[in-house]
Amino acid sequence: MKNILVVDDEPLIANGVANLVASFDFPLVVKGIYTDSEEALAFCQQNTIDIVITDINMPKVNGLALIKNLKAINPAIQIIILTGFGSFSFAKEAMALGVKFFLEKPVFPSKLSEALAETIERSERRQMESTLYLKQQIEQYINSCGEEPLPESFVFPFCMYLFDSKFYHAVAKRIESYENHHELVIGHQNKVGYILNFSTENTFNLFFKTKVQAAHLGKGIAINCWVDTPEKFLLSYHLGKRNLDKEFYFDTFEVIQEAQISQENVYENSLYMEYREKLLALIDKGELTLAQVLTENFFSTCRMELYPVQLLRLQVNDLLSAIFENHRIKKDIYFDDYSPKIMLLNNWHELQFMLLHCIDLMRGSLDDSENMQLSQKVNLIIEEYYDHEALSLKWIAAHLLYLNPEYLGKTYYKETGIRFNQKLAEYRIKKAQELLKKNYKVYEVAAMTGFSNAPEYFVQTFKKITGMTPKKFLKQQEKALLS
Repeated sequence: MKNILVVDDEPLIANGVANLVASFDFPLVVKGIYTDSEEALAFCQQNTIDIVITDINMPKVNGLALIKNLKAINPAIQIIILTGFGSFSFAKEAMALGVKFFLEKPVFPSKLSEALAETIERSERRQMESTLYLKQQIEQYINSCGEEPLPESFVFPFCMYLFDSKFYHAVAKRIESYENHHELVIGHQNKVGYILNFSTENTFNLFFKTKVQAAHLGKGIAINCWVDTPEKFLLSYHLGKRNLDKEFYFDTFEVIQEAQISQENVYENSLYMEYREKLLALIDKGELTLAQVLTENFFSTCRMELYPVQLLRLQVNDLLSAIFENHRIKKDIYFDDYSPKIMLLNNWHELQFMLLHCIDLMRGSLDDSENMQLSQKVNLIIEEYYDHEALSLKWIAAHLLYLNPEYLGKTYYKETGIRFNQKLAEYRIKKAQELLKKNYKVYEVAAMTGFSNAPEYFVQTFKKITGMTPKKFLKQQEKALLS
């Protein structure tokens, strides 16, 4: 909509012209009817007016003086002159001020309609050119990190909205109906859509929220920033750009405030570390229901605080690695090559599910273990802890199975027919052979299979079980490769 003002010192004419304008089917709003040119000028200084219909011969400030002052306030303003002078003696001077239309009183509706139609078109064309120029200057300023200055006419303060440019066309369409649309600059740069709102009226925020939420654009965010200096412009733009991934925490399109993300640089990592410590402790104790509740609470806090998304992905990946490393869990297909999957997840629900599902799998593993023979449990422990030098029946009984070590040893022998120490030694040497084939040095393999403080005993055990020393085993492997 265009804002129009009617100025004529004769009230009858002023009101008649205003009523005529209102009767036309044009996108116009009559913002004021004035019989005093000074009052009209004062109004224009405080409000945005696109078109003025004014008389020439008026007391105090005549029409030409009014036009000069209006052009000084807003060079883009469009003027239609009403005159009772048949000679149009002021035409030359008025044309020099950019006036194109001179309508003689009494005004014919058809003449006024034609003049308004062309004036609206000129106003829109001028506005488009002005907006395009302003967008170019804005984008140069952003791309040069402030080295290319903004034009002197650039006005502070203003309200800025930043959003992913994938929403640009949908957002642009939704805000076309805003009554002060001419005071908006909308564009996109470097995958970031932006709206600059220069209006002094505080109505756009509610309008914008209502429109984008009603449009069902899908998950996304717009970050609302208040900008009062060129420096703040750059800071807010880059801060917003870095945080557009916070759509991760929303299921619909939401408008958030810059204050909600402005603490990112001083963020303390204590939230995750506390959660990690408590979670691993609960898992170690088998309190898996509490572990799931703790996980849900952690993600709820992350959502409220808009926790850094990429950091959260990395931390969940680290946590899953720690759980899988320290606990024997039967992974399902969901955890095949899970690290790249985590980095691609774009929804907090999915990331939370990975941890909850891991805990569920652990519960299933524990249920399976309850039906195992004691020797099967011991064999799983050997496979998990063979590299621990302290591994023994006594250690297993004290730290994992909480049974009498003598009972544990007898039951193991009864179920398998071999002694625990023999099984442990055989498994360690089996793993040692695999490591030697991978070109690890003998002393490194000894340390990696639970013999870190007894490398000589490692060699003796290796020879006892395989019939050869580790070095001879390596030579045999080399010959096999060459043959």
